[in-house]
This record gives sequence, structure tokens and C-alpha cells, in this order.
Amino acid sequence: MSVKKKQKQPAFAPVPQPYRLWLWLVIFAGALFLIPQCLDRYLVPRFFFVSLVLLAAVSHFRKPWQTGGDWRLHGFDLLLLAWYGLNLASVFWAFRWSEGIFYAQKVLILFAVYWLLRQAFHYDEGQQRHTLLRITQVLTLVVSVLLLIQVGMAYAEHGLDNQHLYDYASGVFGNKGLASDFLFFLLVLNVLFQGDFKNKWFVGASVAVLLALILLLQTRTVYLAVGAGIFFYFPGRAVLEPAFRPFFFKRLLPGGLLALALLVALVSWKGQGSSLAERLNPTTYLESASAVERRIVWYKTDLLNKERPWWGAGAGSWKILFPSQSIEGAFRLQEKNIVFTRVHNDYLEVRAEMGLVGVSLFIALFAGAFLAAVWALRRLAAPQARHDLLVWTTGLLGYCVIQYFDFPRERIELQVILALLFAGMAHRSAAVWAALPGLPARRFSAWFAGLLAAGLAFNAWIGWQRIQGEIHNVRALRAQASGNYAALQREAAAARNPFYEYNDVALPLQWYEGIAFYQMNRVPESVAAFEAAYRLNPWAFQVLNNYGTALVRTGQYQPAIALFEKALKINPKYDEGKLNISYSWYALGQYEQALEWLNRVDTIPNPGSPDERAKNQAVLQQKASLENVIQQQISKQ
Repeated sequence: MSVKKKQKQPAFAPVPQPYRLWLWLVIFAGALFLIPQCLDRYLVPRFFFVSLVLLAAVSHFRKPWQTGGDWRLHGFDLLLLAWYGLNLASVFWAFRWSEGIFYAQKVLILFAVYWLLRQAFHYDEGQQRHTLLRITQVLTLVVSVLLLIQVGMAYAEHGLDNQHLYDYASGVFGNKGLASDFLFFLLVLNVLFQGDFKNKWFVGASVAVLLALILLLQTRTVYLAVGAGIFFYFPGRAVLEPAFRPFFFKRLLPGGLLALALLVALVSWKGQGSSLAERLNPTTYLESASAVERRIVWYKTDLLNKERPWWGAGAGSWKILFPSQSIEGAFRLQEKNIVFTRVHNDYLEVRAEMGLVGVSLFIALFAGAFLAAVWALRRLAAPQARHDLLVWTTGLLGYCVIQYFDFPRERIELQVILALLFAGMAHRSAAVWAALPGLPARRFSAWFAGLLAAGLAFNAWIGWQRIQGEIHNVRALRAQASGNYAALQREAAAARNPFYEYNDVALPLQWYEGIAFYQMNRVPESVAAFEAAYRLNPWAFQVLNNYGTALVRTGQYQPAIALFEKALKINPKYDEGKLNISYSWYALGQYEQALEWLNRVDTIPNPGSPDERAKNQAVLQQKASLENVIQQQISKQ
């Protein structure tokens, strides 16, 4: 009777682990998670939720990764780590630590999701592919249904008016632009998995619905990303797949050219008077308010960049420093108190916050991924692998287009998508990266996973503190609207913590306290609160104006005039500041200067709404009243 010997297991045999659950939590739940009580119900809640999930995942996989993980840090891994390191270092020269650390730790989320996906692909590519397919199907269905309902509500009340779509298409990602961005990446994922769908009609229907929603949401940036994707994907597939060439040249190319010609003809015929037709017409873009404001913001960001050329102003600093270059020329920023907190161009924002060094490293991330992909496409033999890499690369190209006009770097769900694109491309380009220098790190794997877990635990703490701050901020706004100033002061004080010092438009929380104290006639406390707010943001014209007003109440007219003048350098059309500086000169007995500033007060030209007409009327009444008082004093001299 023979005895069979047991086969010896390999030293680093991978241990089966349930990646499926973690991918669903990070990609699916992370894209939809929200807390309605927050000021921004999506951003910080998703930062907190994804960080918490990643912390649990890293803790779960720490030991299995030590034995079965891929611990050769190749070139792209090192680029990502260097990018995070620079963001973290820039916190030390950022204007405020609280904002700098929040922006830097978003990059840790990018790296952690990328690392989780890279290890998942290494463990079992087939299993992860099936999981991502299911996530894509369900996410496409849920997001499409929610947006169809919102677009339908907007159409029923206002038609396809672009501005009203902002009010309605905000229930998933915050605004219609960010929703369109996400739809583009869902489109990319549906194309990636087209061969895996059992029912071919499903992928066709999904693509059709996604394209229709992108069209209806009227986001020019995503139109451009779709166009760039089409012009890259189909010719690229024709080059890589000989079997696809006849279909491309005989059907797809002629049909595409005909569709393009019809679109051009339609837009030329009806390019004005219709919101959708105008937004499809590229010749109208430069005339739009959006384009004008972007050009102004980009121009003034370039001025800001010249002051700190090499290392920038530090993570999270742009939104605070931007008004220092004046907001003159931007109608909505000046007249409607709309505050830009993003450059609407990630490359320029990185340039402003981390200088030439930072933007060079940022671009190197994308350039490295593209170059490795092009190199790998020429060498991959398996048709599915070539197609996958082509689609991943198309998605990254679209991402690069989108971040030239938008701000995906800020949003957590889009950082998760970017990590997915990077991980997919790195996996399919593995042979290229293996041929380049790398860093063997298996013996440091425990330290690596431990530091990653510690960073994610810190993220969860930051996220929780900011969530608490935002909830109190919302309560403060409600108290302000109802005139309950004691509650306003109490909630504003409760909102403030080391990780949360500003509201969503970069106004310090002490500003709310200053308003509350002022309205409760507690003027010295009001002055102290506005002074603290001024230190946190010395370029917010609202803070400058209110600080000056509080000083006027204490008889400190000259310091108040200096503050009003600074506010008017930032916003030369700020009529409340002109009225206040006129009153200050009047109080000092300088009636000629008072009249000079009063004569600079103007109103909104061609008011287009009841609110604008009411504002003009109020300004004119204040001007007439103050002018009458000044003239009376002059007549007594």
C-alpha cells in the first residue's frame, strides 16, 4: 500500500481574499455616499467614507499582502508616491495648515485606491474584471435613473435651459458639470467591458442612455472629452485589430463623417436662441459668460504664479490667495457675489499651489502612464489585453481634457476613477514597468502597510472633524437667515476646529461670529472676531468691509478707510464698500472726499432679474440719502 506525498506549497502562494466587497464599497458606495446635513453633502462625506473603507481594507489585507502581494515598487508607483510627498511637504508653506492638509490627504486616497486595485489585479485579474463589470452595470443604472428624473423635472418646468439644469442635476455629484464628468467615465467603463456583457443589447442601451444624458446636460468640457475619445479610440482600434478595419473604413468612418456634417449643419442653422444648440456650437463658447470668467481667472492665476514660481503657495491656498490679484472684470464675481474656489483648470491650480516643480511632477504622472501604454500596445499579443489598454488610455485622455476646464482633482469620486484608470493602465503595461528600474520593498511591506493605514486613519479623523464643522455651519446659516444671532454666534463657534476654519467659499468662520456680535450690538467682540477673520483671509472683500464697518462703530475711521480701500482694490465695483468709505470721510468732516467716493457708486448695467433691479434700487436710495446729508453739511460751512 503506497502513501501519497503531500505537495509542498510555494513560498508565496496567494491567499484567497474577498476583494469584491472592498471594490464595491470604494467604487460604487463611494460614488454615491452623501450626508444631507453637510454644507457640501458630497465632498467631505465621501472623503471620510472612502478613507474609512480603505483603512479597513488595508488592515484586512496587511498580512496577505506581505506574503502574496506585488512588492516591487516600479516607476509609476514611485511617481505617485513622490506626488503625494510633494503635496504633504507643501502643507508647511501653505497659507493655512487646515486647508493644506485636507488637499494633500486627497492624494493619499488616490494612491491608496490605486494600490488596492493594483494588488487586486495581481491576485486575480479575472475575478476583479467580473466585479468591475457588475459595478459598472449597477452604477450606470442607478446614476442614469437619478439623472433622468432630475433632467425630466427641469425640462417639465423650464425646458432644457442650461442654468436651470444646475439647480436640478445636483442630486448625485453636486452640479451638472461633475455629473457629466462621471457619466463620461461610466461610458468608458461600458466600452471597456463590451465583450463581457452577456446581453449585447444592454451595453448598447447603456451607451445610448449615457450619451443622451451627456448631450442633455450641456457640459461643453465633456462634449470635448467625448470627441477626443472617439478620435483616439476608433482609429486606435483599427490600427490594433485587423478584423476591425473593414468595419471602421466601410461603415464607421463614413457614418461618423456624415453625422459630423449633419451636426455642423444643424448647429449652423440653429446656433442661436436655443440653450442646447448654442452649447453644441463651439463658435459661441468664447462669447459665453463661462468662457470670459475662466479666461479672467486663468489670467489672474498666472499673475499669482509669478509671485511664487518654483514651489507655489502650498496645497489648498489658491482659493484664499486668488482675490489678491483683484477680481475686476468678472461680472458674476463682482456683482453677484459668486466666489471661485477652483481655477477650473487643474494644471493651473497645481502650478499655483506647488509651482513649476509640482506641475512638472503632476504632468509626469500622466505622461508616464501614456508613454508606457503606447509602448505596451505595440507589444501585447492578446486582443483583449490590447483593447483593455486602449480603452484605459482613452479614459485617461478624456480625464486630461476634463481637468483642463474643470476640477476633478478636488472630487473624491473622480479621484477614485483616476486611480482606477492608473491601476488598469499600470497592470496592462506591467511588462514595460518591469523592464525599468524599480524598488524591491517586500522586507518593508509591514512598515509600508502600517504607514498607509496610519495616513488613512488620519484622513478619517480629518473627515469627521470637517463633517462636524459643516453640520454646525449649516445650522449657522439657518440661524443667520432667521435673524437668530445668538444661535449664529454659537453655531459658528462650534463649527470651528483645527481641520475646519473656512466655509465653502473660503470665508473664515469667525466672520459669522463677527456678524452675530455686530447685530447684537456687542461691538468690541465684533471687532475682535472680524480681526481674527481678517488674519485668516486678508483678501476677502466681505471680511474687509465688515471689519471696517465694525471699526467705524468704535470711531476708528482712518483704519476703517484703509480696509475699505483694500476691499475696493480687490473688487472695484463693490458699492457697499464705496458707500462705507464715503460715510467714513463724512464722519471725519472731509465732505469733498465723501462726495468723490459717493460719485463712484454705480449700479448693475442692464439688470436682468428682479433681484438685480431690487439691488440697484437699494443702492440708489442709500446713495441719495447719504448725498443729501453731505450736501446739508456743506451748505452749513
